[in-house]
Order: sequence, then C-alpha cells, then structure tokens
Amino acid sequence: MLENQDLTPAKTRLPANLLAFALPALALTTSFGIGAVQALALLLFAWYFRSGVFACYRDNWRSVRPMVLAFGAFFAFSLLRLVIDQQPLRTLDGPSRMLFGLACIGVFCHLKPQVRHFWLGLCYGTLAAAVLAVLQTQFWDMPRAEGFTHHAITFGDLALAMGLMAICSLNTSRELRYLPALALLAGIVASALSASRGGWLAFPLVALPLARYGYQMHGKRMLVALGMAAALCVLAYLVPATGVAQRVAEAVSDVQGYLARGDATTSVAIRLELWKASWLMFLENPWLGVGRDNFDLALHALAAKGLIQNSPALAYSSSHNDALHFLATGGLLDFCLLLAMYAAPFQFFRNMLHAADHGQRPLALAGMVMVLCFVGFGLTDTMFWLMAPKLFYVTMACSLAGICLYMTRGANVPRRILVTRTDNIGDVVLTLPIAGWLKQRYPGVHITFLVRRYAAHTVGQCRNVDQVVAIEDHPDLAQHFRAAGYDTVLLAFPKRSIAMAAWRAGIGRRIGTSHRFYHWFTCNEMVRFSRVKSQLHEAQLNFELLRPLGLKQIPPLQEVWPMYGLQAPASEKVDALLGAQGCNVILHTKSNGNGREWPLAHFTELARLLQAHGDVKLWLTGSAPEGELLAQQAPALLALPNVNNVCGKLDLRELLALIGRSDGLVASGTGPLHLSAALGRPTLGLFPPIKPIDIARWGALGEQAVNLAAAQACGQCQDKNACRCMEAITPQQVRDVILGWRRRT
Repeated sequence: MLENQDLTPAKTRLPANLLAFALPALALTTSFGIGAVQALALLLFAWYFRSGVFACYRDNWRSVRPMVLAFGAFFAFSLLRLVIDQQPLRTLDGPSRMLFGLACIGVFCHLKPQVRHFWLGLCYGTLAAAVLAVLQTQFWDMPRAEGFTHHAITFGDLALAMGLMAICSLNTSRELRYLPALALLAGIVASALSASRGGWLAFPLVALPLARYGYQMHGKRMLVALGMAAALCVLAYLVPATGVAQRVAEAVSDVQGYLARGDATTSVAIRLELWKASWLMFLENPWLGVGRDNFDLALHALAAKGLIQNSPALAYSSSHNDALHFLATGGLLDFCLLLAMYAAPFQFFRNMLHAADHGQRPLALAGMVMVLCFVGFGLTDTMFWLMAPKLFYVTMACSLAGICLYMTRGANVPRRILVTRTDNIGDVVLTLPIAGWLKQRYPGVHITFLVRRYAAHTVGQCRNVDQVVAIEDHPDLAQHFRAAGYDTVLLAFPKRSIAMAAWRAGIGRRIGTSHRFYHWFTCNEMVRFSRVKSQLHEAQLNFELLRPLGLKQIPPLQEVWPMYGLQAPASEKVDALLGAQGCNVILHTKSNGNGREWPLAHFTELARLLQAHGDVKLWLTGSAPEGELLAQQAPALLALPNVNNVCGKLDLRELLALIGRSDGLVASGTGPLHLSAALGRPTLGLFPPIKPIDIARWGALGEQAVNLAAAQACGQCQDKNACRCMEAITPQQVRDVILGWRRRT
C-alpha cells in the first residue's frame, strides 16, 4: 500500500480531523450529530471555496460528476415539482439537505483529514450505539432501542450499516487493533435490540463484496470476522432472550395471515397492504406519481374506493419500501432518480476499489457496503423519506468520496498503459505517436501495445513502446490483463471482446469512444468526437483518447511525426537484395482495398519514364495475392528491366528493413506508406481529393513525406469504379518527385 505525503497545513488539519471523527461518532449517539457535521462542512466549503475546494471539483469532475448530477437532479426536480404542483415548502427540506451534502466532497478532499480519525469515529460510534441500545432496553424499560433517532428501525439499520462499514478497516492501523471486529459485533447487537427485522436483508447483499474485496485487502482475518458475525446472528436467533426468533416467527405468521385471511392488522401485513396501495398509486399515476406530499390522501382515497382494507395501514405516511414509495409519490421520474442516487456512489466506490491502491480501498469498500446496506434497508423501510437516514447516506457517501479523492491524487498518473490496436498495420503506425506523447508527459510510464501477430515485430521497433503483445497468443485476455497489472487501457481500435476482457480484468481506467454501444457498459471513461466531421488527421484523432488522462491538447502535425519513434531493423536478406549502389525506390501498387489506388497503367508509364535514369531501381512490394494480380493486370510493368517484383517474398519485418534501406517509397493510402513516413524515409502519398480519405485525414506524415492529389474532384467520386481523381495525378508528377530524391541520394 502506498502512503500519501501529508502536506496539509496544521491549521486546517484540526477541523478536518474533527469532522472525520464526528461524522460517524455522533451519527447515532446524538440527535444533532449529522446535521451539525453538514452545517460545519457548509461553512468550511464557503471559507475555502476559492482557495482549494473548487479546484477539487474541477480536477476530479469526471469522477464526481455522476454523484453531483444524481443528488443535484433530485433537488432540481424537487424544486420544479414544488412550483408546478404547488407543494408545501417543507417538501424541499430533504432534497436541499441532500444537495448541501455534496459540499462534503470538496471539503474533505481539500482539507485532507487523517483517515484513522474516521475509522476511530466509526468504531467508537458503533460501540456507543450498542451501549445505548443495552441501556435503553435493559435499564430504561424501553421495548425497542431507538437511540436518539426516535425511530427504532432507523437506529437498528444505521447501527448495522456502521458495523459492517467498520469491519472494512481491519489491518489499516495498529491503533485500531480489534476495534473493527468489536464494532461489527456492536452493530449486530444494536440492530437486534432495536427489534428491526428488515435490516438483516442487507447481509446477503454485502457478504459478497466484503468477502471478495475484504479478503484481497485483509486476508483470512476478514473471513474470520465475517464468520464470527454469522455465528453471532445464529446465536441471537437461538437465544430466546434476544427476541430474534420470536420476531422471525411473528413475521412468518403475519404473512400467512395476510395471504390466507386477508388480515392486515399485524406488523408485516401492514407493510404488505402499504406495498399494495403504493403499487395501485403508481398504476394510476405512472409518470409523476400522486405527489410527494400526497401519499396519505391517496392512501385514504384507495380505501374509500374499496381497493384496500380499512386497516391500521391508513395511519402510515409512507410505503415502507423505498422503490415503491418513489414510484407511488413521484412515478417513474422519481424512481429513476432513486436508482441514480444508488448507482452513482456505488460506481464511484467501485472505481476506487479498482484504482491503484494509495490507501483508499478500505474506504471505498466501506462506501460500497453502505450503498448496498441502504438498498437492503430500503426493501422494508423508506430510508429516503425519513430525514436521518437520507442525511446519513448523502453526508457519509460524499465525505468518503472526498477522502478517497485526496488519497488518490497522484494515483491518477498512469503507470502501466495498454493500447489496443488489432487492425491493419497503417492504423497501428498512426497510433504510435501517442506512445511518444505519453512518454513525454509521464517519463516512467510502461506502455504495452496489443496487436495482431503479424504487426508485433514492427511495433517492437518503436522506442516508445516497452512491450508488444500479440492477441493470438492469449486466448484468455482477461487473465493476461490481470496478470500484467495494467491500470489504464486505451481502446484505440474498438472491439467488443477486448473491451469485455478489460472490464472483467478490472483494469482501473478503461477509455473508449462513446459511439460504441458496448463501451457504455465496459468503459468507465469515454471520449466523444466525430471522425466524419473532424478536420484533424487520423494520427491526431488518436490523441482524443488521452483526454481522460488530463492530456487535452492535440499536438499540431509538425509535432506528431517526430513522436513515431520507429526504427528499421537490420536484414542480411534485404542487404543482399539491394546491393551497394543505386537509387532504390519502392512502388507499393495495391492497398488491400483500403483506399483509392493509382492506376497500374500510370505505374507502368512511371517505370518507363525512369528507364532513362539507369541507376534508379524499382521494387514492387505487396502480398502474394497482390503479386498474382500484378501478373494478370500489369504484365508490361513486370517485364521492364528496371522493375523488381518482390511481392509475397518479404514478411513485414523484412519489408520494414527494405523501406529503411530504400531511397523512397510511392503508394496510395496504405500501411507501407505510413511505415515509410514514420521511418523518416522519402515518401510520396497519392490521394483523391475526397473526404474522408483525402490527404488531410490520411496523408503521409514525416520529415521527408509529401503527398499529391488532383486539384479538384472529378464529380464521380461516389462510384469507386467511375472515379477519375487518381488518374489526374500524372506519372510525370511522380517522376519529378522521385528524381528529387535521386539528386539527394
């Protein structure tokens, strides 16, 4: 685990540590604790806004944006409904406090409290809640422990949540020792003494993340602690004095009575009747519900119509289920807001769990556990209707988020980047400059390229790439990604299987384009840009993927080609082929169907024109099938004495060596054209004046690269066979360029 250097001034450390301790310590032991913490956070927010708080939101906007939008939207729509539905002002109390809770993100991020104060406050607060529960039920003759919340269910649920959060701090500090385990037991005791049954539904939801992530962080001690908690739950059920078994039996009896006799007078049956009523309200008003302040009126209206029983349920003002209450009072709109308020913090903490560990992972696990607890609690109670639990939720989530952000400030610097580019060699070459750009910005970064096997050696010749991986060598990509420890992946060539593997491997930062639907589920960072409308070169467009890393500048073209970093390998076969003297020019006549090709008749005429210069030797390159096409379509070209046909005789490594030894290359928009330009060799690209396959998008980039195109389009460009733009580039124009290379040679 990496430790952060604490540069926080002493004058800000005291209020920061006080806040971090007080938030959990006072949550259940006072009636004013969370409200006081939020009020103090608002004051600090205003005081430090210009000196650092605002910068926390600005610098981490991509991370905190979902949370800000979720809680902010809840307030905004609440305000809108207050105006439109003419609801009383009190309906804005809860949403406004949830909005104010967002201040905790910036305050805790800027002031940087010491994490041990939060853990100590959480453990002591949970232990104090258990002591208070024992006093209330055993000495003060209260039937159910309720702390200072005046609501037994809320007290029991929050105590259990705090206990489960506390266990996430095992092994984080010697100062805590056994406090986290004791806090977990205390949370269970407080929950049991509150006689709240619904809270126990949270256990199955949190068990998996606690076991999975907790074991990774704390080893077997976490499993032992969870086992002890499970044993205590069983013991509580078996010991009659706790009343747990009796409450479970009553719940079963209540359900049976409601289903068999329609008895809606018991505790659980009242909930079932409220759920039925809530569903009926939703069906009558599916979009906007009956109104947030109209549940009681709608409930009695249903009873008057005979749709529900005239039972004790009519005395209640909520659904006793978060989802149903939001559907009933706010319709699908409010229900979507509820899902957002669950999902945004959950995803934030999940991302923090998968980020490089700077000590934030236990806090992130605690945040995830809290969200899942509220999902479980919300099955049998309205956590976002009562003030105490929703204030606890937003303040705790935002405070933990702020602490995680300051702890990972610096963790945002990538250390091991994977660039996936499993398409054609030309596209791979045009992606290489981003490796050079990253090396300039992050000198110690390790960059790996994932490519097809045929391109692996070529990419290996790039001095800015530390490792090359062939996709064919790893059938289980997710396993390889996990073993390699990548913290960032740039999906330069979108492919569903690779995106899924990166997601399954848990790579902390997965960057892709937004126009691929599956990226919305597999990537946590997406960039939005249009290749069709962009005026940038293809090599520049690849730099768009670096925006989530904070590299938002797109370098000009004159700065792109020096970052290729490509070097030609040595090859005895190529040396023997070329000999010692002469001007060797490569003609790559075909493009594998990837672009408009210069006519073979023009290549033939060019070769004839160059016969007048006896030292100019022409080399035809391409694949074996392309060589066969040349034999069929241009036999006159192959018959010329200054032409050498090596199509299909060189692999990509040998072709790279040939280009490196040559005095120039002529091609249309194809891979060897970009290889030649990247090697810094004299290069001539032949292009049509048609967007998006013109020079501006695909032209050769290099110190000695030039490109030719017709002055204007022929007007028949949409039909590839009828287009005459490439014919407009004359053999004489190309000859003049080659002779310029010859003079330099």
